[in-house]
Amino acid sequence: MNPESRRAFIPGALAAWLIYLGLDFLTHAVFLASWWRATEVYWLPPVEMFRRIPLGYASFALYCVGLTWLLVRLYGEHVTVTMGLRVGLIVGAAFGLTTAIGAYSILRLPASYLLVTPITIAVESSAAGGVGAWALRGARRWRRVGWVAGVTVLLFSIGVVAQNLFLPIPPDHMIPR
Repeated sequence: MNPESRRAFIPGALAAWLIYLGLDFLTHAVFLASWWRATEVYWLPPVEMFRRIPLGYASFALYCVGLTWLLVRLYGEHVTVTMGLRVGLIVGAAFGLTTAIGAYSILRLPASYLLVTPITIAVESSAAGGVGAWALRGARRWRRVGWVAGVTVLLFSIGVVAQNLFLPIPPDHMIPR
């Protein structure tokens, strides 16, 4: 990795991780909320899942570091957003499918997990690859990270508003204070 690529790596990985976080929250907390409730017999209790969210977010960070490293390694300074989207989609689909099949083979999971997991990981990974490539290429990389952070805050805000307006939390899922 040349010095220019090294300087671009951290903002690229951070931008990829931020968009992955925002999309993951919106996907699972809003779009797939009914799926999570319909399959809740397979999952940990909501309070325990909530406590473990930092582990999931840390795993996304590791994934995005690896994805960004791959983009830099494959394309260096010549990476484009299209290349990032494509690599993110391919890597995400492969990782999502192998993860889903592997987990399904040893855990009690709904069959729908075999569809939901690869698709969500592929979409989130594609976005992370595209945004990571966008931040890697830019002259003002940290400004681009700021834009991505703003979009992520917007995605979280949309998710929270949608949850409260359209998807009220059942009383038995409330986190005790």
